[in-house]
Parts: sequence; structure tokens; C-alpha cells
Amino acid sequence: MKVLQEMTAVRLLQLKAIKFQLKNPFMWANGWTAPMYCDDRKILSYPKMRDFIRLELARVIAEMYPDADIIAGVAINAIAHGVLVAEQLSLPFVYVHPQPKDHGLENQIEGDLRPRQSVVIVENQINVGTNCAKVIEAIRNNGCKVLGVVTIFDYGFSTTKRKLEKMDVSLTSLTNFETVVRHASAMGIIDSEQQEIIENWQHNPAKWEK
Repeated sequence: MKVLQEMTAVRLLQLKAIKFQLKNPFMWANGWTAPMYCDDRKILSYPKMRDFIRLELARVIAEMYPDADIIAGVAINAIAHGVLVAEQLSLPFVYVHPQPKDHGLENQIEGDLRPRQSVVIVENQINVGTNCAKVIEAIRNNGCKVLGVVTIFDYGFSTTKRKLEKMDVSLTSLTNFETVVRHASAMGIIDSEQQEIIENWQHNPAKWEK
């Protein structure tokens, strides 16, 4: 996995899918300010990178979860990647909203997920992990087993790790915060002072101030 993490980190940085802004931090949906942002949606616009992510996610699932019956994508950002992986593995696909819809059929799970199926969840990235936890709960409430979660990028927050461990769910990422930041420094994208600031943010993102 270490070689894969290195390869994925370099590719994401070359694609500029991971951005750093220390003077004008990003505002996350949960209200946190952050000196970095992973725009993994850019992957879909570049066929070679899209193929790389599809093949590596599929390979990880095939090796780690050979008994998977179905792939579930976390709505909405992981739907595209989940579909590509399911197609690669010739497996059925569903996608799951963190909350049931308030219109139409009011579904939380879109597609046919049958009780007692073994599910692998595909997420585009893991940060606070709230949506992923809700998806895990929804799948289990449907009478299915969650084998694990695979993602492209993991911010590596300790609170998120504890949350998934408490739910007894394993997480595998193609790359992670530590690897990306180290390569960003080596590639001259950030300097040593900026690297220290970014690493300090990662240790306590909820209380970070620029």
C-alpha cells in the first residue's frame, strides 16, 4: 500500500486536485477553516487519472474483500467513482444518502440492496466521517454487512479514526494526509514553514486559526 499511496499522492498533486491556501483558508461545509482542500471531482475530467483511480480502488476491493456482493457509493460525491469501480468488478451498485430524501419515494438507499448482502462502501474522501457513518448505519439497518470502506484520500483525523473503529469498520485509502503533505513539500508546492502550519491544523482542525 505504501507504494500506491506515494503514486496516488503525486498524481493528485500534479493534477492540482489538492490545493493549499494558508493566507485565504478554505471554508468547509461543517464550518471549519482549512489550509488545504481535496477537489477529487477533477479526477473525473482526466481519463488517465480516472482510469488509475478506478483500477486501484477495484484492485484494493478485489484483494481485501473478495466476498463483496455489491458496491455502495456515498451520495453524492462518491457516486461516479463507485459506479466505475462496480463496473470494473462486474458487481451491482447502489448509492446511499446520509439522510432519507424528503421527496419522491423518500429513499435513503437508491437501487436494490437486498438483506444479507456483503457491502463495500466507496467514498471519495474521508474527513470528519459523519456522512460515511450514517451510510454504514443505513446499510446495516437494511440487514446487510459492511465489509469495509475504501476511499481515494484520507485526512487522517484521529476523531474520524475512532468513530470508524467504534463502528467496527475498516478504512483503506489510496493515499493520505501525511503522504500528500510530504510530497507537496518535496515538490516545492509548500515550504517547510507552511508544512508545519498544515500539520498543526491536522492535529486539531476544529480549533485551528490561521
